[in-house]
Amino acid sequence: MTDAAALARLVAWAGVAASERVLDVACGPGLVAAAFAPHAASVVGVDLTPAMLARGRAIVGERGIRNVAFVMADVERLPFPDQSFERVVSRRAFHHFPDPAPVLTEMARVCAAGGAIVIEDQAPPADATAADAMTAIDRLRDPSHTRAVDPGAWTALCAANGLALERVWLSSLELEFDEWITRAHPAAADAARAREMLECAARGEIPGLHAWHAGGALRFTVGLQLVRAAKMS
Repeated sequence: MTDAAALARLVAWAGVAASERVLDVACGPGLVAAAFAPHAASVVGVDLTPAMLARGRAIVGERGIRNVAFVMADVERLPFPDQSFERVVSRRAFHHFPDPAPVLTEMARVCAAGGAIVIEDQAPPADATAADAMTAIDRLRDPSHTRAVDPGAWTALCAANGLALERVWLSSLELEFDEWITRAHPAAADAARAREMLECAARGEIPGLHAWHAGGALRFTVGLQLVRAAKMS
């Protein structure tokens, strides 16, 4: 699936109406906000990194999008009143949060009653040992990675915040190691260690972590999850 197709799927899952307001939490370079813009009344993207916000403003400017704004904010302390948005979304950010609970609490707070929260993120392998190994590999590539939320944890997380979990959809993404590791520019020793761990998986030494060689390249899969929850009141 292309990134454009994945963004379209996220928008479809959110089911946003033309009259509704959307908040993109940890918006990064603004690609999600830009994808929602044609379907919503307004979109706000929040991020803590000025460089990402600048990229987002540049992208929407280049595309002539006029209903998107970007705000620098801590996702655990969103600067908006209660029930400010009908849709609150986050894409590929939760695995960077030290604790997902306070972030989800804030997302629920600013979501209007009858609205929805939609989250796309990495999903850990079902096997605990494989999940620990994948977390270690991700941290070698990017030290800001904390841990992917277990799909089974969403029910309790949502219930604690007045949300009704509607569905969790699991899929996987195939990656080529060299291209994947190069995008993050880790230290050479960390990249080598990450490769070594995936080579172990390719030899069957880490059950549940899927890696293999094809066309002279080391390839592996990562889990993805798409979560939708409704705001009850």
